[in-house]
Order: sequence, then C-alpha cells, then structure tokens
Amino acid sequence: MKYSKYAVPGLLWTTGVAAALALAGCGGGSGSDDDDNGGVTQPKAYVLDSVVLPASAIKSAAAAPASLGAAVQTRFVVLPELEAEKTVASDDGPAQQIGTQRAVAATSTVTQTQSALQWSSLANGQQVAAINIQSTGAYGLRAGVLVDSLPDAALLRVYSQEHPHAIIERSGAEVNALLAQNRKAGETGAAANTWWTPDVGAGDTTVEVVLPAGTGADALRISIPVVSHIYQNLSLPTEAELAETAKADTSASCNLDASCTNSYQTERNSVARMVFTRSDGKSYLCTGTLLNNTKGDFAPYFLTGNHCISTQSSASSMQTSWFYRSSSCNSGVPGANAALRSAGATLLYATSTTDSALLKLNEMPPVGVTLAGWDARTAGQVGDAVYGLHHPGGNLLKYSVGSVVGYMNCVAGSGNAITCSTGDANSGFYSVRWSQGTTEGGSSGSSLFRNGRVVGNLYGGGASCLAPNASDYYGRFDKVFSDRIWNWLAS
Repeated sequence: MKYSKYAVPGLLWTTGVAAALALAGCGGGSGSDDDDNGGVTQPKAYVLDSVVLPASAIKSAAAAPASLGAAVQTRFVVLPELEAEKTVASDDGPAQQIGTQRAVAATSTVTQTQSALQWSSLANGQQVAAINIQSTGAYGLRAGVLVDSLPDAALLRVYSQEHPHAIIERSGAEVNALLAQNRKAGETGAAANTWWTPDVGAGDTTVEVVLPAGTGADALRISIPVVSHIYQNLSLPTEAELAETAKADTSASCNLDASCTNSYQTERNSVARMVFTRSDGKSYLCTGTLLNNTKGDFAPYFLTGNHCISTQSSASSMQTSWFYRSSSCNSGVPGANAALRSAGATLLYATSTTDSALLKLNEMPPVGVTLAGWDARTAGQVGDAVYGLHHPGGNLLKYSVGSVVGYMNCVAGSGNAITCSTGDANSGFYSVRWSQGTTEGGSSGSSLFRNGRVVGNLYGGGASCLAPNASDYYGRFDKVFSDRIWNWLAS
C-alpha cells in the first residue's frame, strides 16, 4: 500500500492526519517570521531559475569531534525487543511512518537521569558522562532529551557503540536555541522542550554530555523519558555487501533510478530525503526540495508537504540526506558524496489549502546542491508534461514522468477524514498521471517539476506499480506562492 487505500472520487481516509492539518488550516504558519517582508505588497518575480550552491556560501566546516575514549563512563540501558505488531507502520495518513515511541523507565525523570550519569574529570577540568540506550531490533534510534536546564557551554555528543568515532556534536546553546524556537511558535510542555537526537543509523544511541570546567553537575537537568525506535532499514548496502547479498534498493520495480537519465541533472540535486520525529515519538519519512529566491543570497528555503511537517517541534527534529542517489545507473549503492544534515529547520509557513510547508534549514546543505527554480506565473494546464523527483520508501532518488490530467479539491473532513474530489482550474491541487515510474510512501512532499521548475508538491494519491493508471495529487505552487510564501522567495 502506498499511502492509504483511496476511493476515487472522494479520496477518503480516516486516520490521524487531520489534526496536524488543522494546525495550519487557516493558512497560518508556525515558527519565525523574521524573514517575512510584510512591507512588500507584490512579488518581485513569478518565475525563477535554479542555481547551484557555491562553496563561498558556506562557512568553513569545523573539525570532526574526537572521541574521548576510556575517559567516559557510560551507563547502559537496554530495552527489550518490540512486539512484532508495534514494528508495523500504522495507516497514519500520507506521511510514511518508520518509527514508534518507546518509554525509557530508567531515565524518565531528571533525578533518575542525574543518578545514571557517572561523571569523570578530564585534564582540562571539564566533566563528562554518558548514557547509552539500546532498543533491540532497531535500525535507528533517536533519544528524546527533555530539557529542564542545560548550560549553554555544555556539549551534547551523539554516537553509536557500533561507530563510536562518528560523533554528531551540538552545543548547549544550539539546543537551547532550538527549544526556544519551539516555544516561540506557541508550543508548550514536553513537545516544546524535547531535543530529538540525530539518528546515527544503529540500534543504539549514546548521549554524551561534556560540562565546562567549573560547572557543577547539578546545573544539568535533563531526562530521556522516550526514544523513537526506527523499525525501517533506511540504509543500503555497500558495494562489498552487495557482492555477498542480493538485497539492494527495495523500492517497487517500476520506479526509475534518477542516475539512469541525463534529463534532470540540475534539479535532482535540489531534492533531499527527510526524516523527522513528532512530539509523540513516532518518526516519519518524506521528501523535500531546496528552493531558490530572488535575493540571490542562497538562503536554504525548503518546500515539502504540510502533512509531513506542520509544527515547529517536528521541523526542529528534521534531518536531511543530500545527493542520496545511486553511484551509477541501477547500482543500488549510494554515491560517495551522499551527505547528512541534522540541525533541523525553522517552519515559516504551513497550510492545508495546498498541503504545502515552507521551511528554512538551520544548517546549510553541502556544496554543489541546487536551489531549484520555480514557476508561479499561472495554473498548469491539462496536458502539461511534468515529472517528479523523490525518495520512495526512503530509497535512492527516483524519477517519474507524466502529465497533468486535471484539478482536485482537497479539504479536511469531519473527524480524522480528508476528502478530495474533482475540481476546476481554481482548485488547489493538480491531478497527475504517470507514463513512466510511480511514487510510494516516502515520496510524500516531493516537488512536481515542469521545464526544470517547481510547480507543485506531492500530497498523495493512488498511483503504484500495480495501479499505473491511477492519479497522484500535487498542491499547486502558484497558489501557495500567491497566498504568502512569495514573502520569502520573491521579496
């Protein structure tokens, strides 16, 4: 099953997605409006070409964090294997669920966590302690660090026991700023004050804390009451592993490898696989696209679906994979330049009207990515040739080729229902039918392109390898552009 079983017309599913859509259903956004030029009344442009991100737009990368080795005393917490039925994705609307929440009793309170942290002193006067949480059977793990008090000068370091030298490091100041952003957006309670550690691609995660010299351990008041257990394997085998096993890309057979065509070499570098965790600890998978803007300042604006991210806390948890495509046509092996970014994003605007969300990444993507052009001049016409670039099931980048076949109205129904029906040229969604390729769960939020420019983002639909004549539905970029996001992209 792709997203849900749709009935056409009507396109009805009864899941928990409507609550998320309702947060932005009035066209309002969550997050910062710092870049919103409210004094401008007209866009500078309605069409823009793509541009490649140069090295000059990115600050020099800091040296990779070094392991502290034997100096760290680590408390190990092992969670038992999940019951089988809890490792199956729920039918939770268009966004594909890839992980579920697990309670961690041993570190559920500040007092318990303080007791679990066994501090050691380093030669420079710093103190260090660590907690490792293992969830049997997980392919990835994200710890929900609930912050009561965290010194700005502290360091939080995340890694797995499998790869102890592959460390992702965040300062206390960075984490505090991210949580302040959640609160500024109106979120409260645990959702506002939880930092989701990056998924380091293993069934365990170590949260290592380094306190500056002269800072007492009682200045740190955190707990880890929950983790998100990633039960879908998002990694792909190396060439050496492929020599020993037939397992490779698991997307459906009619998907088309984006490394097998020369047609989309510029725009394919604008597309990223997204993983994010919601406040309940469930993790999801979508696709998004980096967008250009008329200022030419290379600001990392990022378009995806409102059904993917409609709250700031979800945006804060987002991590993106760039250049995540095969090293050669149908190789099934990621290219050597694949890169991960895990600092989250600021949610600028989200709306159910076109199921669109505009974010600004908190960390620049790697050199050489494309900031995609867009076309908001007019509605697409029936018969327009279009194509999509996306990560079905979280796999390597694929493409689909088709045409616009009509328009759709999609609205929130009663309870947890979303209903779509045939519309007209004023409707908020395109109906697209594929002549080559298809989409799957994980493709959600990905952009629809026409002549090299973005014209929509994927909401859902019934297309699959088994249903090649079914349609997919894309929120119209011209609609969301005119509604508000031109303030960031064309002011």
